[in-house]
Amino acid sequence: MPPAKSSTKRKDWIGIIGVIKTPLGFYVLALLIVESMMSLVLTFSKLDSAHVWEGFKWMVAAFVGIVLIVTLFVIFNPKNLLYGKEEHRDLLEPSALKDQIEDLIVANVKSECLKTPNP
Repeated sequence: MPPAKSSTKRKDWIGIIGVIKTPLGFYVLALLIVESMMSLVLTFSKLDSAHVWEGFKWMVAAFVGIVLIVTLFVIFNPKNLLYGKEEHRDLLEPSALKDQIEDLIVANVKSECLKTPNP
């Protein structure tokens, strides 16, 4: 039996969202979504040519605006655009992570289970 159509769509969206691993990837996806949405609206709406032309100008302005924002980030702090979760994980101090794990164990495990057994 083929999977339900909604589950297929959900898997597609999860795949698309999973592609975003860096902030730069987010900007690319945001730009694609905005531009495709505006293109669809302008193409399939029954607007007169003056309104379509105005919408096209807005599409160009959105594209230029996002490119300028990303360019400013690249100029002033390029590392923030390229960092993924792996790079942030490597920046963590191991002792801080160990302290967090110990705190979670103390908070979630019964105290009698934490005692050392008598031989």
